[in-house]
Amino acid sequence: MTRSRLLRGLRIFVGITLVTFGYLIYSAIASKQADLALGLRDLKPGWLVVAAIFALQEGIWGGTRLFLLGRVLWPEIKLRTAISSEFVLMFAAGVTPAQAGSVPAQVAVLMHSGMRFVHAATAELLVATCTIVFFLGSALTILVMQQTGAMELAGGSKLHALVGLSVVVFGLALTAIVLAALSPGFLKKVIALVLGRPLRRWPNLLQRILLTVDDFHAGIRLYAQRGKLAYLGAVALTFGFFCSRFAVAYFILLALGIPTEPTSFVTIGPPIVQIVLVQALLNFALYLSPTPGASGIAEAGSTWLMAPWVQGVFALPYLVLWRFLALFLSMIVGGVYVFRFLGTTALEAEINKGDTMRAALQSRDSGTRQAQD
Repeated sequence: MTRSRLLRGLRIFVGITLVTFGYLIYSAIASKQADLALGLRDLKPGWLVVAAIFALQEGIWGGTRLFLLGRVLWPEIKLRTAISSEFVLMFAAGVTPAQAGSVPAQVAVLMHSGMRFVHAATAELLVATCTIVFFLGSALTILVMQQTGAMELAGGSKLHALVGLSVVVFGLALTAIVLAALSPGFLKKVIALVLGRPLRRWPNLLQRILLTVDDFHAGIRLYAQRGKLAYLGAVALTFGFFCSRFAVAYFILLALGIPTEPTSFVTIGPPIVQIVLVQALLNFALYLSPTPGASGIAEAGSTWLMAPWVQGVFALPYLVLWRFLALFLSMIVGGVYVFRFLGTTALEAEINKGDTMRAALQSRDSGTRQAQD
């Protein structure tokens, strides 16, 4: 794939996300301009700065998590590289359907820094287990709270279905990763079954993939020997950065001058805890969304779940600020790095290397012809 095609594909995904978000916001603003001005009348910028700081912690803490796990396999990994790769992941997650491009983008950054593919992939799978552990833990907590009456929201049956689906999806994902780590033979059979026919013309490539499974298993054994503390630290950082992201909504309420106490019973605990739990519930829908950046689903879900706090003239200002800070701010940081990376470093180097090789071949051929003459 050429650089121009890759950039064009990224621009298409970015365009879909921005156009969808822009249309939803414009359609709301067109008929509610007075409400928007009224909702922003008492805006407190200081709280927005706090919200932005909390939003960016996801990239910093997430990168630190990858750094802890990655250095077990590759001690040369730099914290700056890990944090940059996390912002790139967030950019790719926001512009690709179902966040499909997030992990490949992060792996590309790590490999460009010198990390072997198998080490990057192993670290990514362990990062995924940290995220899955958080999702399962929060889903089970919310499920128990709903069953015991400690959490009540409109549309209870739909929320039960969403939480149940999340438990099933993330539970199966965790089971698959554990099986792959503990039983490389099982994983090889699955890969051969899935990729055997598509790669039958390239048996060497299939064999290389199967050998990578053994490297992956060896990496997991290495974590079991000397990476247990790193993994526990990564799990703790996962809980920290998700709670930091979810707290953004709380500080936006303070910025808009909206009372942080809900108008009706939502759940137990102080207001910031209640909002974090509601945002965790919304996060299930965002992760399972098939649209780039969860466009449409994020707006509708936020409006529905945050209704006990956000009503009337504040609905639109809150939605715009939450969408920008919770998603687009980190995407912008990651996007700047992605387009700089694609434009001036990795691909540029590959193009220059290819030009050099072609020039050397042409020079050799020219010298051969002259010698023959």
